[in-house]
Amino acid sequence: MHEVSLAESVACSLIDLKKEQGWGRVVEVRLRIGALRQVFPEILCFAFETVTKGTELEGAGLAIDDIPISFRCRDCGACWGEDDPLCPECGSMHRETVAGNEMEIESVEVEEQT
Repeated sequence: MHEVSLAESVACSLIDLKKEQGWGRVVEVRLRIGALRQVFPEILCFAFETVTKGTELEGAGLAIDDIPISFRCRDCGACWGEDDPLCPECGSMHRETVAGNEMEIESVEVEEQT
């Protein structure tokens, strides 16, 4: 269950950003997480709630945008989404992953410092 370590990492990054930027209370955090990261959103939300309890992030919401897998053929340039090892256009095995590996903070909603 790597969701706990991911939640801890996100929380640490947010606490650092909060201090650095002089933010008020963090209301919501939106993450972009690719399918190849094999993260269960419900478990990550629960882990985030747990690791932020008693911290300055307590009560912050966590929203997750799931990014599906996407490949591009290195031979013909075709793009496809299902995890098929062969290009659906030319049958080539030479593919590159163009989406699905993401794990990033997309946005943070904060209240102004009072």
